[in-house]
Amino acid sequence: MGKIIDQFQDNLDALLKTGIAKEKFNRQSLNKISNEWKKLINGQRIDRTVVSDLIYNSWKRCQENAVDPYHQNEEFFTKEQVEKLVKNNEMLIRKFGTIIQDVQRIARKKGLTVQLFNDEAKNVQLIALASIHSQDKVALLTDVSEKALGTNAICLALRENRPVQTLGPEHYNYNLHDVFCSAAPLHDSKGNKIGVINIASYNYRQSTDNFILVNFLAKLLDNISLILDTMDELESYHFAINETFSYLSQGMLYVDHEDEIKYFNKKVTELFAADSTRIKERISDFLALLKEYNDDIQNEIIEMEIGGIRKHLIVTVKKFVRPNAMQHEKIIIVEERKSSDSHFEAALYTFDNIIGQNEKVLEAKHLANKVAKSNSSILIFGDNGTGKEVFAQAIHNASSRKSRPFVAINCGAIPHELVESELFGYEAGAFTGAVKGGRKGKLEIASGGTLFLDEIESMPLNMQVKLLRALSSKKICRVGGEREIPIDVRIISATKKDLLKEADIGNFRDDLYYRISTVTITLPALRECIDDIPLLTNHFIAKYAQELRLSKISVNPAFYDALSQYAWRGNVRELSNVIERSLLMLDDEKELNLKHLPEKVVNSYNYKSVKSKLAVINTQKTGSDNLMKLSEEIIIELLLKEENGTLSKVAERMGVCRQTLYNKISNSEKLKSKISKKDGILLRKFNKNVT
Repeated sequence: MGKIIDQFQDNLDALLKTGIAKEKFNRQSLNKISNEWKKLINGQRIDRTVVSDLIYNSWKRCQENAVDPYHQNEEFFTKEQVEKLVKNNEMLIRKFGTIIQDVQRIARKKGLTVQLFNDEAKNVQLIALASIHSQDKVALLTDVSEKALGTNAICLALRENRPVQTLGPEHYNYNLHDVFCSAAPLHDSKGNKIGVINIASYNYRQSTDNFILVNFLAKLLDNISLILDTMDELESYHFAINETFSYLSQGMLYVDHEDEIKYFNKKVTELFAADSTRIKERISDFLALLKEYNDDIQNEIIEMEIGGIRKHLIVTVKKFVRPNAMQHEKIIIVEERKSSDSHFEAALYTFDNIIGQNEKVLEAKHLANKVAKSNSSILIFGDNGTGKEVFAQAIHNASSRKSRPFVAINCGAIPHELVESELFGYEAGAFTGAVKGGRKGKLEIASGGTLFLDEIESMPLNMQVKLLRALSSKKICRVGGEREIPIDVRIISATKKDLLKEADIGNFRDDLYYRISTVTITLPALRECIDDIPLLTNHFIAKYAQELRLSKISVNPAFYDALSQYAWRGNVRELSNVIERSLLMLDDEKELNLKHLPEKVVNSYNYKSVKSKLAVINTQKTGSDNLMKLSEEIIIELLLKEENGTLSKVAERMGVCRQTLYNKISNSEKLKSKISKKDGILLRKFNKNVT
């Protein structure tokens, strides 16, 4: 610290003794700038060779923001108040030592005003003030933002993050045309802008020296702040580490070489859902599970039942040897993997979640598993509801990227004008309504992981060009930005359309198609996998029965038959919805049958059943009367099956009275076997009375 102060003093002495550079401006050049300022105010065209780009651009912003060039926005202080402000620098003197006093000494000798401003260009400290002579009151600028005061060195230094001078008529405000300012930004120990130091003078011949002085002062104060902040960090290091360990969003455990738990933080008790009496038991079960893995694991997904709930944990284990110790100890970091967070959705599905034994399903599953280990782009083709995202998540979880983000975006669900900002992100102020500070796009969020582009055929053509360039260069540029950001993303796309045909009619770029379809996986429609319907049905029954707290659910064979004969336009997704609805219709019953299915499924089943049986009858050489009787018998048989042999319900659905139905059944031995026991007794009584 002493060397820095000595260096500062040597430089100040040199500045005081001689002018260290020739003046940059003379009175003639200032007069030229003044003339150009008048032209600007009068709406005339100005000579750009006289006014620098920095000043000209600021002047134009002032006009756009309707800043008044004649407005006086000073605050007035008495002599006593000013002297008190100057003396009230104890905090600065405590932090920066005699440097502040040396600056005040120079300011008095050279007639300078020195002020500190915050990062919003508002005065926070008056360090020194030029002689106030015999004035009763002194005017000080307290808000020097560009929108409040117009062009000045303080706001430009903040904007440009570098030292800036504004000399006389370069100021947009006419009241500052006899003031010459030099300003430089100040930074914290991390390099973030925290404010500005400004030196103001009424003598333009001092401008060059003042500019060098303010630049030197800013660098010196930055260096001292860095040293002091580092010392503060070292003093509080132990305390900060302990506090951070306690409040981390991840669970952390310290385990010795005998797997004895030495320490765990508060988050561990939350993750393992146990109080102090049971936590060690649950952690011990967790440690026993870890023994199945290698000594050092990185972001491994471990499934474990905790408190009756199945959880997916992301676990990292690092072994180390303490000084003077011979055996390994471990730090374990654990967190729960949730379905979504503030940045991306987690990939929950694996290949074990893909149900089906149909040859086409197994073929798609085998190919997907085979290519998952690579970083190649994959295109998944299939109708709506065939499980394209399930396959995409399973591929991600089988890849080396499984611990990194899985980000899904539906290209058909985003308005065309928002697709670019959604994919590439945007910088602050890029457009009206933009979030302060800007926002990352999906490509940037997914970097290191996988980006799933669903319904990619819906992506606008202009965005297809930008996406192709991003995938080729592995770099993106946010909307409203200039900086190129490197990305490392694996692309999995999904579509229900033939993209080459779409390319032929101009709806899709064939060059993008070849970029995203290194491997194409085709998922079969459910109507092509009828043999998997019972398997899928049982899976969904088990899933929704658990959610609805239902137990011992049986299934009538006709229920399976009806599902197998339906067209399933919505594929597996529609089947899932139908099973969930059927379970909701159960009431207090324990068996799923036809009456629990939607009407469209039952009608399709009845139509196909009647049609197939009538087709068989039609091939027989039977008289028209017998043909009518057989057809009627088939319909009654189907209705008896649907209504579990209850005659009253069958009669109601046929639109006949029970006696008429009894007559028809009495004449058919086949139908008699289909009715319920109760209705069979009634039928025998009916026949006896008729006899």
